[in-house]
Amino acid sequence: MTTLFPRCAPDTSTSDEPQPYGAPSAALMARAESGFEKFLERIGEGEQDAEEPEQSSASSFFHEDVHPWLHKKVRDVASRGEGELTAVVHEKTNGRVVRVAYIRATSNVEWTTAADNIQLVT
Repeated sequence: MTTLFPRCAPDTSTSDEPQPYGAPSAALMARAESGFEKFLERIGEGEQDAEEPEQSSASSFFHEDVHPWLHKKVRDVASRGEGELTAVVHEKTNGRVVRVAYIRATSNVEWTTAADNIQLVT
């Protein structure tokens, strides 16, 4: 039985030859290695990238106090539920930070959803 996309080792050939599907080129591997080294150096020195400064609107309790839709009626796209946006919190999940929206319906039942899944109800 033959497979359409055989697994292969990272590319060690010249850039003129066609690459198998899914195999990173030698140039990409070199860029990744140099980028990771720069990242480690920057972390060690405590510097931030000048192009993308880290900005967060979260307060000391990881809440977004200045979200423009706080205490306004919103709709959760995933569940189609509507209610008042009570908080947007930055929560650490699986090693990454996720923005979570807390919504309270008129029945006082509260649920969470991803902050990107909410719409303002006009």
